[in-house]
Amino acid sequence: MRWRPAYAWILSLLLAAGLLYLFFAKADFKTVLHETREADPAWVAAAVLLEVLSILLRAFRWGVMLRSVRERVPYAPLLKATVVSFTMSGLVPGRLGEVAKPYLLSRWEKLPFGPLMVSVVLERGMDLVALVVLWFTFLFLGMSGVSPESGTLMKVFTDLSYVLLAFALPLGAFLLWLVPRRRILDRGARRSERLGRHPLLLRILRSLLRFAEGLGTFQKKRTIVYVTFLSVAIWSLIAGSSWALIRALHLHLPWGASILLLMFICFGAAIPTPGGIGGVHKAIQLALVSIYGVTEDMGVTAGIVGHAVMFFPGILWGLGYLALGRVHLKELRQVSRESREAEKAEEG
Repeated sequence: MRWRPAYAWILSLLLAAGLLYLFFAKADFKTVLHETREADPAWVAAAVLLEVLSILLRAFRWGVMLRSVRERVPYAPLLKATVVSFTMSGLVPGRLGEVAKPYLLSRWEKLPFGPLMVSVVLERGMDLVALVVLWFTFLFLGMSGVSPESGTLMKVFTDLSYVLLAFALPLGAFLLWLVPRRRILDRGARRSERLGRHPLLLRILRSLLRFAEGLGTFQKKRTIVYVTFLSVAIWSLIAGSSWALIRALHLHLPWGASILLLMFICFGAAIPTPGGIGGVHKAIQLALVSIYGVTEDMGVTAGIVGHAVMFFPGILWGLGYLALGRVHLKELRQVSRESREAEKAEEG
């Protein structure tokens, strides 16, 4: 239905506006402007560079994950599809960027769309694994320097982490068990009238099956290890960008702050606003003010600079592809249609 995209846009913009209001509510704009001007340009450039390197490595990892589809997929289209997906995710609410990435590569390289879409689901799972590794590195080694007032909050985070890990380990074992049985179970799920009456449960089950299908594309165990290593490297680069942001703003915080800041940024980016506007800003502010005790004004400054550093490079890069004619608007319109069809297929 045509009203759904407009409805999504309105809700997304209202949510972004509400979060930006909360973000700026206590700010002294003169102080924020002064602190922004005082940011060290060399460290800001380092943060941008690390973000760009993470995108380059992300495209390379995708090529490794697609070796079961084609042994060697050229790097240039992998990178272009990856960058354009960042641009679309940054400018359009919803899942359009996730569909754009496999669709465009499928069109350019004449590859089957299904396995490419599955690879994107698997990428998200590998990203989550990498974030878990970094988070527990923070819990064990990087918690020094947190504000005394945040002790209760950090204890909640720690306890919740162990609870989630207790669920995640059996889930991982279950997914490995599921790999050889996924097709039989998928057919059964599609035909089940009982599951058909519970669309949310059906969607969760089919997401698990798709992730298991992605695991099944790894022909060798060492490939899983290699992709896990690349995933940790990607997110370590992004954590390094967070650290460069901290240094750019002359904040005297321990190295663990970069990982904690990264985790908050991921939660903020998960809020469905265009380009993470509002959600990422507020997440950065909360991390620095609530956990490390920096001033509200510095939290606002960090939110503005941090969002620009972590989101603008990918968005502007993709817009550059559009401006140069490397990607055509008609292809993006086709992506939009594919996205709606994918949603209908899942709902069906």
